[in-house]
Amino acid sequence: MLRLEEFIGLLVGRYGSRMTLGELWAITTGLRKLCKKEWVSVAEIAEATGLPKQNISRWMQKRLGDSIHMRTNGEDQRMKDLALADPMRAQRFIEQLAATLEGGIRERK
Repeated sequence: MLRLEEFIGLLVGRYGSRMTLGELWAITTGLRKLCKKEWVSVAEIAEATGLPKQNISRWMQKRLGDSIHMRTNGEDQRMKDLALADPMRAQRFIEQLAATLEGGIRERK
């Protein structure tokens, strides 16, 4: 339970206390996908989470310039693609999350 609190504390520390769980889920899913490629679409995040594209797009709009960049997809003007504004900062944050989760797994064994 303590690890869950630490994990949530890291998310709140990074993204603020006014975010919904859905927003946090969309952002962390987007981060995971952005570790594998430079740009990810709002539709990809929606498909991975089952959350509405409209919500994800609105949440990402709040983060523009802060932690992500958004562009219109060249093939389909209705689609939006996202990229990390500061990949190194995101990598450090992901490593913190992973260490918190890993510590919890080790404690249970």
